Formats: sequence, C-alpha cells, structure tokens
Amino acid sequence: MKTRMIALFQALILALFSATGIAAEGKRKIEIGKGMAGMIGYGTLMSRSSLEQTLGHRYEGQALPVHVRDYARAWALRRPLNDPQAGSAPGQRIAASFSRGDELVPFEGMVELNVYPEKNGRMNCILYVLAGEDLRRVDKREKAYRRIDVTERIEEYEFSKGRVYMYEGLPGHPDTAAADAGKYVLIREYVDQVTAACDGIGKEFRAEFDRSTRPIAHPVISFLAIKWENK
Repeated sequence: MKTRMIALFQALILALFSATGIAAEGKRKIEIGKGMAGMIGYGTLMSRSSLEQTLGHRYEGQALPVHVRDYARAWALRRPLNDPQAGSAPGQRIAASFSRGDELVPFEGMVELNVYPEKNGRMNCILYVLAGEDLRRVDKREKAYRRIDVTERIEEYEFSKGRVYMYEGLPGHPDTAAADAGKYVLIREYVDQVTAACDGIGKEFRAEFDRSTRPIAHPVISFLAIKWENK
C-alpha cells in the first residue's frame, strides 16, 4: 500500500509539472503587452543610457539580466569603411590609418560585437520590453544587423502574448575570421562603453561577460588616433 501511494504521489507531481510547463523548469512568466516586444541587449545596448539615446526618451520599463542559450558572442562583425549601407555620398571613398609609433597603419574597416549560433552556448544579456515604434528605432540604429527570434532561448522566463528578439549580423557582414585581423580594428571607446555597461550591472555580470565572449583578435585603437582621408 505504501509503495502504491508513493507511486501515485510521484505521478501527481509529474502531471502538475507537465500541466504548468513552468514548475519543471523553474521559469517565471512574463506577459508582453499588445504592440510590445522583448529586446535583448548584449553589447552597447546593455547600457540603459545608450538605449535611451536611441529611443529619444527615458526607458521606464525593467532591464532584466537573462541568459540566451545556444548562442555565442564575439568581437567579429566586420564593418568596412566603404560599406554601401553606411550611406556614404555617391563616388566618395574613405581611407583611414592609425598611429603606431612613428608610422601610420592603414586599415579597411572596424569590428563590432556579433552573435553566432553555438550548441550549448550561453550568454549573459539584458532584456527590455519595448513598444513597437521604439523597436523600430533600434532597428534603424542596428543597420548592419537583423532581428532574430530568441523567445524560446531565454533561460529565466517564459513569455506569453509576444516575442523576444536579438540582433544578429546580416549575411553580408561576414565573420572577420576569414579576413586579415590586422586590416580591421576595434575602437577602444566602443569596447569601453560595452565593458562599462557590464560594470554598471555588477562585478559578477562583467566576469561572466568576459568568460562568455570570444577573445579580441584585432588591434584596439583610440578613435582619436585615426587619420581619415577622402579619396
């Protein structure tokens, strides 16, 4: 009798977990309102002030630390100086170089953070919930990226009545692993803005960011050290 009661109790618990879909995973529910969407920040968009600069107004919602499964983060989005998407004037070409000691070193473009599908990958990020018009403002800012749906890849929460998006580099902006690392540079002020956003969230968040982001493989230079020329 005792064994049978234990079996019935175990079956009841399993049924309850299956019915809720929450207790088994320990997730909290978030309801995304009509006309709203979740948005993941994993670089400069982890900074609330950076987001507000794009929105043109204060962000009054929550900024929740979350983890995105099956993705990896890297300093690897190539943005050529003469990228057609940058909106340069017709016929205009830009050349640039940076100071290294007494020499000027030419480079072809700059590098930014990007994300890539990776089995068992796990990134710490920030989740916002934005109105549709605000999400479109972020779309305009992230011209070299496209929105991808990561609703089912957020570890901490389950969502209803809405979707959650993250920005991934466009196919036309390939991983710089195939390019000469010395011909693409990282701007120090950009790196500092990303790491300062992490530091503002907390020491553990920053440490996890460093662990979950592939190492920098490009020269890191100050924007002020660049010499620009029109050709």
